Amino acid sequence: MKGMLDFLEKAGLVKRDDPAVSAEIDIAPTVPDANPPASATALPLATASADPATSVATSLNLDEIYAAHGVGPALYPAERLLRLVDGLSAMDEATRLMAIKAMDAADESWTIDDPLADADSKVKALKAHSQAIAANLQLLEQETQAHLDAMTKRQDKVVGDIRQQIAELEGLVARELNRTAEETATQEANLKAAREQIARDLADVTQVSQRLQSLSSQFGTPKTSPEE
Repeated sequence: MKGMLDFLEKAGLVKRDDPAVSAEIDIAPTVPDANPPASATALPLATASADPATSVATSLNLDEIYAAHGVGPALYPAERLLRLVDGLSAMDEATRLMAIKAMDAADESWTIDDPLADADSKVKALKAHSQAIAANLQLLEQETQAHLDAMTKRQDKVVGDIRQQIAELEGLVARELNRTAEETATQEANLKAAREQIARDLADVTQVSQRLQSLSSQFGTPKTSPEE
């Protein structure tokens, strides 16, 4: 493993502050970046504070979602391993896996199971969140449809009653029809906006979930499943 670390350091892909101690390994940026991301390290977090989320652009508050579903701070967050993989993206897959295994072996304070278990917990949390917001949308659809049905029923009665009266009340019929049409348009517009927002949120969840699930396809499932 030391030979692999020496090779990575010579290639400019990793940096060891102290050649005698492999306690910290930083990824060298592979391309210039006007706003480079925080240096990814093979060490776990020094504190329990949350790492930045994945590189997927999203309006989701992932910290709140994870916390709401009982995902606590990880020894080595999945997002950190994702950044490590991204930082070594110039390598072929076999070399990248060897490099990460070398970094893992160089530091006994974490194992590859730590980010894999964290990713598994977060995927489950995102799935539960998706199911919850989908259920909320379904409830909104049902409530809106019930409201529309009630308005239609009321309209039929009002219109029927008015048309039984003298011709002078035709103006009242027209006003009722217009009012119902406006309310219907408002309800449908609100439902459409809600559907579009939920669709965007679900697409963001899918993106983040797929990024996290990519770890399993590369490194396998964790040896120990996180507590539900």
